Amino acid sequence: FVDLNSTSSEITGLQFEPLVTMDSIKEEPIGLLAESWQVSKDQLTFTFKLRQFAKWSDGQPITADDFIFYYDTIMDTKNLTTVYRIDLSRFERPEAIDTYTLKLTAKEKHWRNFWAAAGLTALPKHNLDGKDFNRIDSFSVTSGPYSVVENKVNRYVLLKRNANWWGRKLNYNLGKYNFDYLRYRFMEDRDKALETFKGGLFDAYPIYTAKIWALQTNFDKIDKNYIVKKEIRNQEPRGFQGFAINLRKTKFQDLKVRQALSLLLNRKVMNEKLMYNQYILLNSYFPDIYNGYVNPNRPVTEYDPQKAAELLKSAGYKVSDKGRLEKDGQPLKISFLTGMTDLRHLNLYIEDLKKVGIDASIEQLNQSTIRDRLNSYDYDLYWISWGAGRLKDPEGQYESSQADQPASNNLPGVKDQEVDRLINVLKQETNPGMRNAMIRSLDNRLNIIQPYILLWQSDATRILYWNKFGYPEQPFGRYGREDAIPVYWWYDSKKAKELEEAMKAGKNF
Repeated sequence: FVDLNSTSSEITGLQFEPLVTMDSIKEEPIGLLAESWQVSKDQLTFTFKLRQFAKWSDGQPITADDFIFYYDTIMDTKNLTTVYRIDLSRFERPEAIDTYTLKLTAKEKHWRNFWAAAGLTALPKHNLDGKDFNRIDSFSVTSGPYSVVENKVNRYVLLKRNANWWGRKLNYNLGKYNFDYLRYRFMEDRDKALETFKGGLFDAYPIYTAKIWALQTNFDKIDKNYIVKKEIRNQEPRGFQGFAINLRKTKFQDLKVRQALSLLLNRKVMNEKLMYNQYILLNSYFPDIYNGYVNPNRPVTEYDPQKAAELLKSAGYKVSDKGRLEKDGQPLKISFLTGMTDLRHLNLYIEDLKKVGIDASIEQLNQSTIRDRLNSYDYDLYWISWGAGRLKDPEGQYESSQADQPASNNLPGVKDQEVDRLINVLKQETNPGMRNAMIRSLDNRLNIIQPYILLWQSDATRILYWNKFGYPEQPFGRYGREDAIPVYWWYDSKKAKELEEAMKAGKNF
């Protein structure tokens, strides 16, 4: 709950369920911890009847008090749970009508009120009460199909399937969660990770680096079909990649400086030389609402160092005798915070920044330190890839109220009256067509104020996996990516045995 990277969120989702989820086919609410619910006529009060057979992994019943404990834990400002507070802050403290009945009352009308209430999770009060939530790195008691049994920081997390998981009784979960154990390994060096995967230590390896996909996935084990190389396309919502610019720092508060930084990024060359034209260059903060992931009403920013130099000059910067850009005697210094081992993109960008006199450098740190730095907004620029949801709710990423909250998703610190106005109108709008139109308006406004230097996006999930698994017709489901593997796939013992025999004989499989 505190570490918000995508893998941590995936692991958390395997351990805890909400009251209600959205069916991936019909897009209708499906009860998980809740067996039924009622919504008041004014759409402000939501009453959920809990499944009485739902148990924690230690056999204790899941009760309304566990949901209230979750609410209190998330809303406690001592905890680094700002992101989760956005939805919960719209509600009064939940009320336990009885042991298995929970009532939530919204403070105001909001288009997401039902889904925000439905997304409420339970935490085991009997197990966690009195503990420092910020220091919990694994949960021994869970409500979901898995529990963490071993956690080696920066190495791996091992989960074990809960043998008596209550959710196995639900039709919604038929055919899901088929693995007895799940091990998530963490390796910052992607080349080393690939070699480790080829050696059999990983079962599946998603590829996020175009160079690896283009040049390093043509080897004998793929040719012989021991390892499957696959690009998977579905209707997964896709967000954007970009450099978050820390607007809390004075040097970035001039729009002309941010515009210049965008113009000094040669994305076209990077896509051609480093990424083998596998990516779409972005001009949108919500690319998946447009055909082809490109906003047709805005140009795609191109590399233009001359225009960038003019903007920096108009912002008051001059080139000193030493060739450095300075303003009021102070050089323009920029640092990139990163945990990446592949620095080719950053190094190319830094070369172009230095050509116009910007003193640019890289801070290469481990993920734990980066998380602490981001939580306290101690950085200049940070390369981040944002996911996206089927229900667009930009409040947490861009509303002014989130800019100075510790550990929020408003990384750049956006504080813009027009952005706030659009978000406030969005809160009340329930018509999908009108909401999409307003998201487009918000997209245009964000393009104007440029809190990020937009990068690129792929239209597919690239993955390698050992050929010993079964999976449904849509391997990642309708909306998923590699996080669907522990949910929908299964170990095929017959295929695994045949694979082993083929490898021993050196034959094609």
